[in-house]
Amino acid sequence: MTRVSALISLPSYSAEQFLLWMVIAFCPLQDTFLQNTFLRVPGASVSFIPLVCLALLAACRRILRNPLGVNRGVMIAGVYVILVCVLGAVEVSPSGVTLNFQSVPAFVMLTLLYLFTVFGIEYRNTSELRAAVYIAFALTIVGLICGQVLGANAIPALQTTPSLSGRPHGFSTEPSTLSVHVVAIGMLTAHFLRKRWQKASAGVLTFALLVFSSSKGGLIALLLCALVLGIARSRSSRLAKVLAALILIPVSYFGSLYVSSMFGTLIEANQTETIATRLSMVTYAFITVLHHPFGVGFTGFFPSMTKYLPVAMQTVQRIIPIPLAFAEVEGYLYPPYTDADCKAFFFNYLVFFGIPFAFVFIRFFKNLLGRLLRYQFYWLFLGILFALLALTTYYSTLNAWTVPVLLGIALHETRKAEAALRMQ
Repeated sequence: MTRVSALISLPSYSAEQFLLWMVIAFCPLQDTFLQNTFLRVPGASVSFIPLVCLALLAACRRILRNPLGVNRGVMIAGVYVILVCVLGAVEVSPSGVTLNFQSVPAFVMLTLLYLFTVFGIEYRNTSELRAAVYIAFALTIVGLICGQVLGANAIPALQTTPSLSGRPHGFSTEPSTLSVHVVAIGMLTAHFLRKRWQKASAGVLTFALLVFSSSKGGLIALLLCALVLGIARSRSSRLAKVLAALILIPVSYFGSLYVSSMFGTLIEANQTETIATRLSMVTYAFITVLHHPFGVGFTGFFPSMTKYLPVAMQTVQRIIPIPLAFAEVEGYLYPPYTDADCKAFFFNYLVFFGIPFAFVFIRFFKNLLGRLLRYQFYWLFLGILFALLALTTYYSTLNAWTVPVLLGIALHETRKAEAALRMQ
């Protein structure tokens, strides 16, 4: 009986490993033609299909092994999400009571896949997993080279979204998404390489890719993350802290000059939609949470825009002393709500699930960063800190899987280190 069970379990194990290999190796391919099929936006990433298969396989295995076992924390979170979404779905107006369920299936599916990628996969440090990371890094470089040599959107099957900014975006949908992917996969590559010079080379190459992709914001963010790491590692060393401060001051100065020049260029070119949109959506998120501390759920997201976004736009215009163009953000007030979001992952989910989400989000990253420092996973620390900056400022993508893979691997590595420490 034991032998039969082993023979049955072997193929499923191999299938899981192969699917995980595909998820990681092909995660740079984030802008494929599949988004124009019935898969729509989730299908933009090649990793979506193997990830769905991996999640279904894991769910089936969990049900077969322990059909009645339910994690208490998962159950509480699930009940909370359902209650908030049910309450957010009900909209009372003079014309009557309406129920809102627009885009809920997509939000639910992508959120569950995101959580599964972070918490539900066992990222064992095998040669296959390392090879998948290295292939992903190589594909990232190939994407940038193709864009430079062949031109933007030269491979329509892998580069579907039109390039409007003129900046390289590789196999990602846009340059800002590419910068996050480059750092995430670059830091994973540096972490898994064996020798110090190899790790340093991967770090330098990551920096060079950011320069090549014209991601000045990404460069500044990565430098600041490196300085934070230097200060955190220095502990009581006064000399190290002084040296870090000497580097931090000019980086902050030139970074502020860059940000100022960026805004100035936008204003001079009369292109203030970006400023108006981002500030309005962040303000809208805070206003919404003030009225709904527990969030409005997936169901109440678009209706809450109609209610609170006009107030947010008025607030932003009162604060900013220059005329702003609100054309883009005004389009979020009406169906079909194309591209309507808060432009940052954190603020989207702050609107969805309110203050409890903010508490869990901050606590998760605080604990993870602390554990990475404790076990000296410095390359992962840089990647996670950069991802945190991106998730709270400009990165809201749910259908690209590099960031959740980075989070999942970092979490698994710290757990493995803790288990090894307990055994000593």
